[in-house]
Amino acid sequence: MNIYILLLISLVLFLVGNTFYVAVKKYEEDEDFARGVDTFSIMDLILGLLLSISRKFSSHRYHNVILKFASFLLGVFILGLLVLSWRIFTLFE
Repeated sequence: MNIYILLLISLVLFLVGNTFYVAVKKYEEDEDFARGVDTFSIMDLILGLLLSISRKFSSHRYHNVILKFASFLLGVFILGLLVLSWRIFTLFE
Protein backbone atom coordinates (compact mmCIF):
# COMPACT_ATOMS: atom_id res chain seq x y z
CA MET A 1 0.00 0.00 0.00
CA ASN A 2 1.25 3.47 -0.82
CA ILE A 3 2.62 5.62 2.02
CA TYR A 4 0.38 8.52 0.99
CA ILE A 5 -2.72 6.40 1.42
CA LEU A 6 -1.52 5.37 4.88
CA LEU A 7 -0.99 9.02 5.82
CA LEU A 8 -4.44 9.91 4.55
CA ILE A 9 -5.98 7.04 6.52
CA SER A 10 -4.23 8.17 9.71
CA LEU A 11 -5.48 11.74 9.19
CA VAL A 12 -9.05 10.54 8.68
CA LEU A 13 -8.80 8.31 11.77
CA PHE A 14 -7.68 11.38 13.73
CA LEU A 15 -10.80 13.21 12.58
CA VAL A 16 -13.02 10.28 13.51
CA GLY A 17 -11.38 10.01 16.91
CA ASN A 18 -11.92 13.70 17.53
CA THR A 19 -15.64 13.47 16.73
CA PHE A 20 -16.07 10.41 18.93
CA TYR A 21 -14.20 12.21 21.71
CA VAL A 22 -16.64 15.12 21.53
CA ALA A 23 -19.53 12.65 21.58
CA VAL A 24 -18.43 11.02 24.85
CA LYS A 25 -16.71 13.83 26.78
CA LYS A 26 -18.38 15.90 29.46
CA TYR A 27 -19.79 19.07 27.97
CA GLU A 28 -18.74 22.42 29.40
CA GLU A 29 -20.96 25.49 29.02
CA ASP A 30 -18.17 27.73 27.73
CA GLU A 31 -17.10 25.25 25.02
CA ASP A 32 -17.11 26.88 21.61
CA PHE A 33 -14.52 24.82 19.70
CA ALA A 34 -12.39 27.88 19.04
CA ARG A 35 -9.07 26.41 20.18
CA GLY A 36 -7.38 27.49 16.97
CA VAL A 37 -3.88 26.13 16.54
CA ASP A 38 -4.10 23.49 19.28
CA THR A 39 -6.08 21.03 17.18
CA PHE A 40 -7.07 20.45 13.59
CA SER A 41 -8.84 23.69 12.57
CA ILE A 42 -11.29 22.20 10.04
CA MET A 43 -12.64 19.85 12.70
CA ASP A 44 -13.07 22.75 15.12
CA LEU A 45 -14.99 24.60 12.42
CA ILE A 46 -17.29 21.62 11.76
CA LEU A 47 -17.90 20.98 15.45
CA GLY A 48 -18.49 24.69 16.08
CA LEU A 49 -21.06 24.65 13.28
CA LEU A 50 -22.77 21.62 14.83
CA LEU A 51 -22.79 23.40 18.20
CA SER A 52 -24.35 26.57 16.79
CA ILE A 53 -26.99 24.55 14.90
CA SER A 54 -27.87 22.58 18.02
CA ARG A 55 -28.11 25.78 20.09
CA LYS A 56 -30.23 27.55 17.50
CA PHE A 57 -32.76 24.81 16.70
CA SER A 58 -33.26 23.20 20.09
CA SER A 59 -33.98 24.27 23.63
CA HIS A 60 -31.22 24.85 26.14
CA ARG A 61 -32.08 21.57 27.81
CA TYR A 62 -31.52 19.36 24.75
CA HIS A 63 -28.80 21.06 22.70
CA ASN A 64 -26.09 19.05 24.47
CA VAL A 65 -27.73 15.74 23.53
CA ILE A 66 -28.24 16.87 19.94
CA LEU A 67 -24.59 17.99 19.67
CA LYS A 68 -23.32 14.65 20.96
CA PHE A 69 -25.64 12.68 18.67
CA ALA A 70 -24.68 14.77 15.62
CA SER A 71 -20.99 14.41 16.48
CA PHE A 72 -21.36 10.64 16.79
CA LEU A 73 -23.21 10.45 13.45
CA LEU A 74 -20.50 12.55 11.80
CA GLY A 75 -17.84 10.17 13.11
CA VAL A 76 -19.75 7.13 11.87
CA PHE A 77 -20.25 8.78 8.46
CA ILE A 78 -16.54 9.63 8.09
CA LEU A 79 -15.56 6.13 9.23
CA GLY A 80 -17.99 4.64 6.68
CA LEU A 81 -16.44 6.74 3.93
CA LEU A 82 -13.00 5.54 5.00
CA VAL A 83 -14.05 1.88 4.84
CA LEU A 84 -15.76 2.42 1.48
CA SER A 85 -12.71 4.14 0.01
CA TRP A 86 -10.46 1.38 1.36
CA ARG A 87 -12.63 -1.23 -0.38
CA ILE A 88 -12.52 0.75 -3.63
CA PHE A 89 -8.74 1.23 -3.52
CA THR A 90 -8.06 -2.44 -2.82
CA LEU A 91 -10.07 -3.46 -5.89
CA PHE A 92 -7.58 -1.69 -8.17
CA GLU A 93 -4.45 -3.37 -6.79
